[in-house]
Order: sequence, then C-alpha cells, then structure tokens
Amino acid sequence: MISVAGAGIVNAPAFAIVAIVLVAMVAAVISPVGLAAASIATLPWFYHPLSLGQAVVPASELLLVAAAVGVGVRTAGSLVLDRPGRRGTLTSLRDTFRSPLVIVALIVTIVGLVLAIWPYDPLHRAETLREWRWTLAEPLILIGVLTLTARRHARLVGLALLAGATLASMQGIGDLITGGGVVVEGTHRIAGPYQHPNSLAIYQARALAFAAAWWALDGRARRWLTPVVVVIGLATVATFSRGAIMAAGVAGLLILWHAPPRLRATGYAAGALGLTGLLIVARERMLDLFSGGSGSLRLAIWDSALRMIADRPIRGYGNDQFLYAYLPRYVNPVAWSERFTAHAHNFILDFWVRLGIIGLAFAILAAIACLRAGWRFTAGSGMGDMVPLAAGVGLVAVVVHGLVDNAYFAHDLAMSAWVLGWLAFGRADPADGEDSANDASSRDRRSWLHRFPSVRGPAQRRS
Repeated sequence: MISVAGAGIVNAPAFAIVAIVLVAMVAAVISPVGLAAASIATLPWFYHPLSLGQAVVPASELLLVAAAVGVGVRTAGSLVLDRPGRRGTLTSLRDTFRSPLVIVALIVTIVGLVLAIWPYDPLHRAETLREWRWTLAEPLILIGVLTLTARRHARLVGLALLAGATLASMQGIGDLITGGGVVVEGTHRIAGPYQHPNSLAIYQARALAFAAAWWALDGRARRWLTPVVVVIGLATVATFSRGAIMAAGVAGLLILWHAPPRLRATGYAAGALGLTGLLIVARERMLDLFSGGSGSLRLAIWDSALRMIADRPIRGYGNDQFLYAYLPRYVNPVAWSERFTAHAHNFILDFWVRLGIIGLAFAILAAIACLRAGWRFTAGSGMGDMVPLAAGVGLVAVVVHGLVDNAYFAHDLAMSAWVLGWLAFGRADPADGEDSANDASSRDRRSWLHRFPSVRGPAQRRS
C-alpha cells in the first residue's frame, strides 16, 4: 500500500506500477487478507488514480486485483498440492458460495451486468460498464475474498476501513490549516482527497459511526480508537455536510441509547455543544434548506426521479444512466443549477432508476437489514462480538445519509458499504473467537479510557 501510494505521489512510470502490483500479487499469496485490507484502506483516494499508459486505475482496484489473484493461486495450490488441506479448502469454497451475502451480491451484479449491456442510452454503454465494474463487480470480488480468507480477521478489516478514513480526515484538516479546502455556499469546507466536501462527508459519516460504536463497546481498543474518533469527527464536522451531521447524530443516539449514565450525559452535552457551534460558525448553511436551498433542490430532483421511474418502473435505466435521461427530459426548472447531477440523492430511488424493480427490492431489503443491525446494537444482542455490532451502527449511518444524498454508486461508497455489511452479517463462523475476548479484564489496564464503562445491553445490566 505504501509503495502504491508513493508511486502515485511521484507519478511513477507504468512499468514501475506494474512491478509493484506483481509484487503485491506474490504478497497476496502469503496474506490475501492483508492485500484486501490494503485495498480497503486506499478507498478515499479513488479520485486520484494511478496512470498505466493511456489508462488510469484507482489504487484500491489494483490492490483488489492483487488480492483476488493471490486468493486464486493460494486456493488452486491447496487443491492441487495439499492433499491433507484439500477438504478444508473445498469446505471454505462451499461456505463462501453459500453465504447469503455473496448470493445477494451475485444476483445484483448479474442484474446490473444485463442492464449495462443493454442500457437506456447505448451511446454511453462504456460509462455504464465502468460503473458496473466499480460498484457491483468489484464489491462482489471483495466480499468473496473476505468471506474466503478473512473470517478470523474482522478487526484487521475494520482497522483498514478506519485507517483510510483517518488519513483522509488528516489530509482535509491539514488543507484547512494551510488555507486549503473549498468555499461552498459561503462556508469554508474541507474536501480532503475528494473533489467535493459532500463526497468526503458521505464516506466519513459511516466511518465515524462505526468507530464511535466500536469505541463504546470495546474497552481494550479505546486507547487507539479515541484519536481515530476525534480526527474523523472533526473532519466530518468541517465538511459542514448536513446529511453527514444528521447521519452521525442518529448513530450517536443509537450508541447512547443503552450507554451508562456518565457516557450518555457526556454524549448529549457534546452533541448540543457541537450543534451550537455549527449554528454559530455556519448559520446560513445549516438553516438554508428551502426557499432555493439544497432542500428545495432535493425535492425537485426526487420529483424528476419519480417521473423517470414511472416511465420505466420494471427495467430501469442501467448503471450511470441517470444523467443521460434526466438532463434532456426530466430536469425540473427549480433544479436547473443541478442539471448535471448523476444520481437521485436518495439511495432507494437510485437503485430503482439504475437496476429497476430488482434494485428497488434490494434497496428496501438492505435498508431493513441495516436498521435491524442498528436495533441489534441498541438491544445489546451478542455483545461479546463487538465488531459486527459496531458495523451495524455504521450501516445505519449509510441508510440515514442515503436518504438525502448518494450512498452507494461510487467505487469508495459501494466498497465501504459492503465492507460494513460483511462485518455485520458475513462472518458466520462459530470458531471465530477474536471478538469475544474478556472485555472486563481489558478494562483493568492503566489508561482511564479503558476504565470508562462500555455500552451494555439490558441483560448485562441486570447481571
């Protein structure tokens, strides 16, 4: 990952990047989960791809390819050369292909491919296939790699997601300190490695919710999670994204729902103080929703998306086809300033427009599953397995933010959403005991952060 980042910084020639990727493939044979984690950590730099001759490829994509090749070589070698381990490999392959998460991802990917081959506007088939690759095919590959190799490494996968978000936050905060960032709607906002503050905010909100929930659950991890939560939280606020603040607020309420009184009071006070500060610093942006603000634009775009759906409710339009139908035929005069928008600013409408009725069904089922994962956190179910519960809170942030903005149809958003989904639902391995360590003993460490009470479910409080 460091080598790929360095190649991007110095604009290394194509042969050097190819050499790095070949070395990564060899490394992936040794540790495929390590390469998958490296791919996840580089997601925020999706808009800073590496140059390979005439082509440009995101670092996360190259590292995912390396991980997939490593898994393939490792699996083939085990089947051909390792007779004692062959049965275990076949069992792992069978369990992977039987995983409900993999099956759902496969169905959606196939539907997306069919619509990408026959899109609404054939002149833009290349763009359709590209978005299909970035948001459906590659997340399926990632989920397959993780399910096959990383069942016992959830903490590493979660750490990779938070590492990328933390570094992106530090880049954005650094830009702000040095006078960078962008001025949008009269407010100085940070964008970090992204092209727009809202893009950074969408990614950071889910990472912040995941990190904060993990912090609340896991006393032994607080020493290193505290600076992560602080840095990502500051960056999220500095984007001045109302959707991200709303998503983080809902996630915070879930975390505080069953928190000890001290933690709950501190959280409420911090939230009230933060909202007050936002109103003081950026009052116009925080309150300007309608009368021409972003709220009015959202309503106009949703109206256009519904009219698009009414014309093609079953088949939809295909990946990355929203703009090509919206601009010529459906744009509302109220939203003329947003006439080049490429999505419906609502994840349910986005899936319906892109993937038709199958996309609608998937979006509704996914939303229900994510909200149930959040409820599982508040109910205190299975509190010994901390990472899945924390990932469920991250998924709630995805859903809440996705009600008013893009939640999925970009490479970094799709990949991170599936990573959280895999952490929450895709690790059904009874032998995995990494997250069930004795948290009580870990709170006996020297740091006061570890002695701060963890979130507990009703059953734990009764005991």
